[in-house]
Amino acid sequence: MEDTATDYKLLYEQAIAAHQKVVAEKDEQIQSLNFELDKYKRYIFGKKNEKLASVHTDVNQIDLFELGTDQQQQEELSQRVADVVKEKTPAKKRDKGTGRMILPENLRRAIIIIEPTEDVTGCTIIGEEVTEVLDLIPAEFYVKRYIRYKYARANGEGIITASLPDRVIEKGIPSEAVIAQTVVDKYVFGLPLHRQIDKYRRLGVNVPASTASDWIMKGWQHLAPLWELLKLLVLNQKYLQLDETPLKVLDRDHKNGVHQGYVWIYNATCDKLTLFDYRKGRDQSGPKQMLEGYAGILQVDGYSVYEKLFGNHPDILLVYCMAHSRRKFVDALKYDKERSTYVLERMQILYALEQQMREEKLDWEEKTKLRQEKSVPVLLELKEWMIEQLPLVIPKSPLGQAIAYTLPRWEGLSAYALHGQIEIDNNLAENVIRPLAIGRKAFLFAGSHQAAEMAAAMYSFMATCKKNGVDEQEWLKDVFERIQSHKQKDLYQLLPNNWIEYRNQNG
Repeated sequence: MEDTATDYKLLYEQAIAAHQKVVAEKDEQIQSLNFELDKYKRYIFGKKNEKLASVHTDVNQIDLFELGTDQQQQEELSQRVADVVKEKTPAKKRDKGTGRMILPENLRRAIIIIEPTEDVTGCTIIGEEVTEVLDLIPAEFYVKRYIRYKYARANGEGIITASLPDRVIEKGIPSEAVIAQTVVDKYVFGLPLHRQIDKYRRLGVNVPASTASDWIMKGWQHLAPLWELLKLLVLNQKYLQLDETPLKVLDRDHKNGVHQGYVWIYNATCDKLTLFDYRKGRDQSGPKQMLEGYAGILQVDGYSVYEKLFGNHPDILLVYCMAHSRRKFVDALKYDKERSTYVLERMQILYALEQQMREEKLDWEEKTKLRQEKSVPVLLELKEWMIEQLPLVIPKSPLGQAIAYTLPRWEGLSAYALHGQIEIDNNLAENVIRPLAIGRKAFLFAGSHQAAEMAAAMYSFMATCKKNGVDEQEWLKDVFERIQSHKQKDLYQLLPNNWIEYRNQNG
């Protein structure tokens, strides 16, 4: 009888233990799902929009009348607004410590003299008050008419006529400035061609969409050798940052008519060069082909393709992005605040040092020394802490996932401390993607795979201009005018990182 009671007690305890295990697993699963749900809410609903509720009204219940307003109503409403504004507008009082924006000295000044309305006969000017107002003249199309006189030689042996300057489109309508502006509006400011065409129409010029597209393509054909040179220079760097971003492309052969392509970014921070390379997929074929024979340092995020291709490469040091690891601990804050905060506070120490070195404008040798002195001890402390915590956290919990992502990559995450020219994260590569992301929202997709390749090249030039503080439109116009007659061996002079010096020397 006693044995039977013991057996029942044992079975009961086993049942309770099994139930508790199931509950724990369910709790873990619920936490994991809540974590994923929170992430998706932030991504999708981070900025909420007001939605208009559906209203069902019988049209027969509406009295049909003029839906606009008459002049009397407009006058009454205008007066009402004026009264409200007058009530709410405080007396003018200039805040202490504030001042007007300083207007650039290089801008043309138009002098406008305003005389008093009173009679100033017999008065003496004792001074003046000057007020500067920033103004602009709207863009204007105009026609450049080239006139070339024909001269007959005195001896009757032929005619002399001046040659036209090199043109991007020989015998075409647009100047190099027009083509350059079309390119910059699209690839820097994200203005689709149809919007540009609407703007041109308001300025008095009707440009068919196919014609505007052809202008850009002709411009790209002249820039192709310069892009090949840019590619060679980037791939000869000893340190590159890699990233990738999607780009939809129209494709009749695709079942949905739209193909999901990818643009790979190769960011050379040391020489301030950026290369965009379009590929039809996100698989390893793109970087494998581009980086065949490459030897140096590659800084990447946690995408598995990079690890498969370069993790054990004898000539490549793989450096990981600290920002990607940090984001995972930020995501875990809600679920394990104490331990997540511990990691984030120490990462903040690392980032504070980077900020300090940027502000002090230290050279890379000084940065290397400071990182070895101040960053390496923090990195070692974090590594030991994660090794200790790994068996203590639930593997599928947000903190467990953060540690599981970070710890195996810690050598690569710490490798930036080896050299002052390596960045702590890949944020510079992510930043150069932003113009493409803006354009992607505006024009949604590239018209073809060829157009996507051209877009990648144009984004390469525009990003490199931005890195070097070069005005994109000014650079592109000048390059269009020079590139056809420029010596091939001196082609590097036209790249944005060399162009300002070259132009200053050659006019």
